[in-house]
Amino acid sequence: MKIRILFCGLLVMLATRQISAQQYNIIDFGAKTDSTFLNTKAIQSAIDRCFAKGGGEVVVPAGRYFTGTVFLKSNVYLNLMPGAVLQGSYDPVDYPDHSILAAKKFGTITHNGLYVESMKAIIIADGAAHTGIYGTGAIRGAGDGKAFQLGLNKDGRPKNLFFISCTDVLLKGIQVLNSAQITISISGCERVNVDGIYLRSMSNWNCDGLDMDAKDVTISNCTIDAEDDALCFKSEYLDKFCENITVTNCILSSLCNGIKFGTGSRTGFRNVTVNNCIVKKASFNGYRHWKMTPDLVEQPEIQSVNTGIVILGVDGGTVENITISNVIMSDVLSPIFIRVGGRFMNPDKKPSVMRHITIQNIHAESRSVIPSIIAGLESSPVEDIRLSDIHVKVMIAVNADLLKTFPAQIKEDVKGYPENRLTFGTRLPASGFYIRNAKGITLSNVSVTLPDDEARPTFVMDQVQGIELKNVQVNGRKLTGNKKDVSQAGSLNVNFEK
Repeated sequence: MKIRILFCGLLVMLATRQISAQQYNIIDFGAKTDSTFLNTKAIQSAIDRCFAKGGGEVVVPAGRYFTGTVFLKSNVYLNLMPGAVLQGSYDPVDYPDHSILAAKKFGTITHNGLYVESMKAIIIADGAAHTGIYGTGAIRGAGDGKAFQLGLNKDGRPKNLFFISCTDVLLKGIQVLNSAQITISISGCERVNVDGIYLRSMSNWNCDGLDMDAKDVTISNCTIDAEDDALCFKSEYLDKFCENITVTNCILSSLCNGIKFGTGSRTGFRNVTVNNCIVKKASFNGYRHWKMTPDLVEQPEIQSVNTGIVILGVDGGTVENITISNVIMSDVLSPIFIRVGGRFMNPDKKPSVMRHITIQNIHAESRSVIPSIIAGLESSPVEDIRLSDIHVKVMIAVNADLLKTFPAQIKEDVKGYPENRLTFGTRLPASGFYIRNAKGITLSNVSVTLPDDEARPTFVMDQVQGIELKNVQVNGRKLTGNKKDVSQAGSLNVNFEK
């Protein structure tokens, strides 16, 4: 028995020594909590030592550590201990340009059709495998710094986290705060797990929460509070789909869009499910104010979500097999925007294709007169769009007098930036759903609640081929196809459930 106890004790000692040997505390490499001390070299030294020894864990203990850009490497994880804060430097010099030209990634902010040459971030992982950040500490950007207040769509600001061309990426439990640009960008990666993070970025322009351009991804249990899009899927490579993704149990707050596919849609999106999410307005009434008058938006001085769910194919890619379910959204300007546009063509000079989209069990409260939009191009209509168990309450009406100011013909911006307020303008002829250039549309168990003085038809269909409306109600009345509720132009096979 004594021999067995001694043997077990020896195993524990060996295991403890092995774990200890795999941990590298940044304090041991010279890191200090002194606010005048820059810890970039100390943190990078710990990462490099960990990598050279075959991998392990770089520990950031409690305290605030100022740093410029550091690079994560394969088999190296950052462990942010309780009370630990990696604080991004407020000096732009501390964020050198990191070249990513070889990746052939198209632009996110500058949509000029050129590859992105370089990127700035607090933490960068480029081509790493088995890497990530976990713990309960925080990574805080310098988004509130005067040097980074450069304005809308301006380059030169560092992200908080940037992972490119990586595999097996883990982000778990951490706080990611106060970015100067997109908060977390996962680009061209495979096998990504994001779980239980808290993200808040409200102090600068273009502060998306989580941007994901990857394959084989799980995102769960996250709380995101963003100045720009909360959760945004990107497709910014010509040879890589953003695909095979599940999203569950997230709270998504935004001053722009809650759940978005695009705008970048080069190869496209496929096989994505989003389930059990809340979409709501951001916690702070910050930079992004839509210039809309009280006759178009209820309480325009209060922050709002631009659109709850956005699905775009505008750069020549294919968008297919997308399912979004069990979403509650409030304070949106419009609930849904589905769009095929012609911003860029694919290498075969053809526009995007969109098909097999399912959106179900949605409860939405809208504060503007902009309806949900489902619109393709005449040369590429959206196909097989299925909406079921959709319940929309619109808080503001277009009365008969205001309707007289609406345009008789709707202008369409095919090549411009696609957005619910911009593509067709804010004065649309429908109060509930505007459907244009579409094939094979199904709306079942849909209810729309409107103010009594709403003068527009609830559904407007323009060049729609094949649409089924099953158990659709307007203000508690079953839809029958009368002109008060439905307007059609150039549409075929429009069927109402009898």
